[in-house]
Amino acid sequence: MKGILCGSTAKTNEEYRKVIKSRMKIMAVIIIIGIITAAIGFGAEFYLKVSINEHMMGVYSGIGVGIFVAGTILLIKNRLLLKNDEKLKESRLNNTDERIQEIGNRAFRTASYIMLLSLYVTALIGGLFYQVLVEVLLFIVCTFLLSYVIAFKYYNNKM
Repeated sequence: MKGILCGSTAKTNEEYRKVIKSRMKIMAVIIIIGIITAAIGFGAEFYLKVSINEHMMGVYSGIGVGIFVAGTILLIKNRLLLKNDEKLKESRLNNTDERIQEIGNRAFRTASYIMLLSLYVTALIGGLFYQVLVEVLLFIVCTFLLSYVIAFKYYNNKM
């Protein structure tokens, strides 16, 4: 898989093994998030005593199960990759390719622009019908921009 969670600067297979092991930890966290989300969807009506319509419970359950399955598949894929030195080397060479890393950076940048624009437009249009929507979505936009500035300064000083 090229793209999200795949860029690396590892020079040797041993360095790349460490990268894969850290990705496996991230996948374990994603699996736990999926389980929690699905549990909220499946158990909201029975245990939380909250009135949620059937559609929203299905959304929570579906997203949770989807995240769980995706995390499990990627965890297994990475575990199998660690067992095969030839595939590990091939994956390392593919993921350290500067062209692939630049494509990933540009794709992330474009997706970020589109996400910010869509949040802003949704806030402005949705705010005509639900005033709280403006506050929530603009808070998300501001959080994203603030975290970008902080991360940029951090990595600028670190690198």
